[in-house]
Amino acid sequence: TIKALNWYSSVREKLDDPRYASWFIKFRNFSNTPYPGGESAAVRALNASFGAGAPGAVGVPPCDWYNNGTAPRCSGFWHDQEQTPNHPGGGRPYGVDGVCEEQCDCGGVNPCGEYIFDHRGGEVDGMTFQDWFVNEYMISNETLLHKNPVTGKPQPIGLGWLDDSMTSRGPTEASSSYIADTGASGAEIGAQVGAYQASMTALKEKVLPMGGFWMQLIDGYGFKLAPAARCLPKCNVPVPAAQCTATLRELCVGANSSATPSTWNRLQLYNIPNGGRGFSAENFTDYSAEFLLTRGPYAVIGYSWYGCTNGDEAPLRPVEWDQDFGTPEANGVACAETGAGTGVFTREYTKATVTWDCAVGHGNIKMK
Repeated sequence: TIKALNWYSSVREKLDDPRYASWFIKFRNFSNTPYPGGESAAVRALNASFGAGAPGAVGVPPCDWYNNGTAPRCSGFWHDQEQTPNHPGGGRPYGVDGVCEEQCDCGGVNPCGEYIFDHRGGEVDGMTFQDWFVNEYMISNETLLHKNPVTGKPQPIGLGWLDDSMTSRGPTEASSSYIADTGASGAEIGAQVGAYQASMTALKEKVLPMGGFWMQLIDGYGFKLAPAARCLPKCNVPVPAAQCTATLRELCVGANSSATPSTWNRLQLYNIPNGGRGFSAENFTDYSAEFLLTRGPYAVIGYSWYGCTNGDEAPLRPVEWDQDFGTPEANGVACAETGAGTGVFTREYTKATVTWDCAVGHGNIKMK
């Protein structure tokens, strides 16, 4: 959503067209005109300064690298080489994430790289950057408008994992030299962040009525009570009873059968941290109990990013996850405190009673 990867043809077509220069961030002292893409005396000088490590040099190479005498491709559009295909041998500035046997080819104008969208981008042929981003780049016949190639019937593909963004420190998952390299002031970064957020709001408003979704619309903070720190087991300490009680009084509105917790308005991810490493059986019971006690109609418990494994290193699977507790009784009503001031909260399932006692600091699942 913020990275513009020019090995995608939809991005490359815009990046290589001077009319769309305002849609991409540039190195400092470069502007929309003259067109900053491609090789020029100015970008050659910038690259030479980088190569020499001169004072004030940019932190990423404006030109690519290839060792057979072929002229490098260069660009005044800011880009880094993170997770970018490269020809091996260029050293640290050109980390190889996908090998090009010859000079990498992302078109004849700009080198392969992770460029950055400027969500403030102006109008071209009656279309602003935001219009294109929402209605062509994100929503296309390869995503929500996809059709089954055999039947021709709609077969939408979700937008997946949109985890890059623009922040007050610059774009995520990009070189930390971004702000210095682009010469952006605090106000400039603020404007970039604001425009990015406006685009994402427009995307959400368009996607949700279409039945679309992406991962970052999930509420990833389902757990409020069970241990969430990575220092387990040494920091396996329940939250204070007063905090526990206040939290569950907000989430457990079962005394008012017409009310639902605000957390139920989103898909909830109850994410067990660190792949469950270092957790005890009691910890897993607590995680499972809190999930059953506070979950809404759309929720999932498990692990988020766990890292790459060899197949024998799968995350632990608690015994509770293979038990059948039934479904919430009373049409799925939320949990409730057992009595005024008890600090004990319960929720009835068809095959189990789920309880959390804030004074004890643990949950319990009792089969019926």
